Amino acid sequence: MQHLESSFTIDSSQFLDRGQGEPTLVFLHYFSGAAASWQWVIEHLASDFRCVALDLPGFGQTPPLAEPSLETYRDFVWEALSALDIDRFVLVGHSMGAKIALQVGISSPLAEPRQIILVAPSPPTQEPMPDDEKQRLLNFHPSQDNAATTVDQATHAQLSPEQRSLAIQTHTIAADSAWRWWLQVGMQHSIADQLHSIKVPVTVIASPDDPVIPFDVVQRDVIDRIAGATLIEQAGVGHLMPLEIPEKIAIAIRQQVEQGAAIAP
Repeated sequence: MQHLESSFTIDSSQFLDRGQGEPTLVFLHYFSGAAASWQWVIEHLASDFRCVALDLPGFGQTPPLAEPSLETYRDFVWEALSALDIDRFVLVGHSMGAKIALQVGISSPLAEPRQIILVAPSPPTQEPMPDDEKQRLLNFHPSQDNAATTVDQATHAQLSPEQRSLAIQTHTIAADSAWRWWLQVGMQHSIADQLHSIKVPVTVIASPDDPVIPFDVVQRDVIDRIAGATLIEQAGVGHLMPLEIPEKIAIAIRQQVEQGAAIAP
């Protein structure tokens, strides 16, 4: 990959980088998550693929953006890929990370992902959220009790103590500026009119039991708007799929990557 002149401080030591093999799987986490949120999925994939999970700006250990937007998050992802010399990759995004993954796929400055896999995606339109829930998230961040409430409400399958502890921790350390940007701007910013620019296969993994993103929203605002998108339904699981059912998510990712490789020119 041709290197981009960086506008960010890219500290790859803060990313989760495991395994070897091509294509590289690049993981973007959910709102209030971090690179470490993907660790249980990656442990099932790193034997065959290089797996790189990013701390998006304002989450995990990465400082927040001065001017957050879907475009500046896209630019951060591209500069991270450039810094890591990654050019053959599959982009995997969860929730907020899924919307950012779509923004990356819409406008690719140097290379495009071979595939995009969206897990419990925030839609490219506007993510629905009740006003009282949004105010709770805005008013009580970074309270640990509030974080625990959010995690417990978002899950359907039971998390291990380690997984639940991590989900609460990443919630509480999220930067306030990134937190408020997503809730007040990012989740409401529609990129639906740009989806025609995505020319690579898109797979959506979603649950009819997701308490955060309704299944009909995924169907109407994601599947029906992306030409040729494939839906993989995972019932009995909530919004935090990479923590709740990491092995099943890894299996679904592996199958899509292998199918893509088999039909690639």
